[in-house]
Amino acid sequence: MSGSAPAPGLDRETTMELADRLDEARRSRTPTTRLTDDHPGLTEADAYAIADRGVALRVASGERVVGAKLGFTSAAMRQAMGVDSPNYGWLTDPMVVSDGRVSLGELIHPKAEPEIAFVLGEDLEGAGVSAQDVLSATSYVMPVIEVVDSRFVDFRFRALDNTADNSSAGMVVLGSRATTPTFDLSRVGVVVTVNGELFQTSSGAAALGHPAASVAWLVRRLAASGRGLEAGHLIISGGLTGPIDLMAGTNVFVEMDRLGSTSMRVHE
Repeated sequence: MSGSAPAPGLDRETTMELADRLDEARRSRTPTTRLTDDHPGLTEADAYAIADRGVALRVASGERVVGAKLGFTSAAMRQAMGVDSPNYGWLTDPMVVSDGRVSLGELIHPKAEPEIAFVLGEDLEGAGVSAQDVLSATSYVMPVIEVVDSRFVDFRFRALDNTADNSSAGMVVLGSRATTPTFDLSRVGVVVTVNGELFQTSSGAAALGHPAASVAWLVRRLAASGRGLEAGHLIISGGLTGPIDLMAGTNVFVEMDRLGSTSMRVHE
């Protein structure tokens, strides 16, 4: 997306009220109704303003922004949601899981997706950023498992609700190996097993044709509001398979060709 970002249609008070509502749903683990039911005229700019306010609330509580995430990067998901472009959200430090243990007690109704993560070695900004620019600015990549967790009742929402909800950001389970991306990430094979049984296979191309293209889209989108990504940021580039429902005892194992593996176990 290029050009100037459209102005929000909601007034500041309503934007703050809706962000507070989503934040309370997250903290209390009590899902709320869709924002678009109460505000059918909600715009994309409104949704991102609500999300930004929600992230600001987390920062005010002591959290630190450590990166970003992409949503709706697969063509199938965009078609299912009736949208023509991805969306994004922000990651904060408590979302990052390094020991593979995910607690249901911190989430509402979580689902997992395998993704390729980029850790930037340089700041990245601008309306003309390409996938190659992303690769040049990347220190390393690794396999991760994103745990998405919508704050809406029954995990039912419209695309703009999802955007306002920080793109359903929940947790990110890190892989154990960092790799310099000297090969075509779109051709990386992905195998996902759940409780020892094959769940799905995929490839890096499922994320907007190439996971670096997904990150480039994010940088160009941020440029419309004068923002960018920073060196050290962790960027997860979009789900590569369908979502995995999680319950206590679920074990998820993801193996990616040349990138290594990551795994998670769910407990109460």
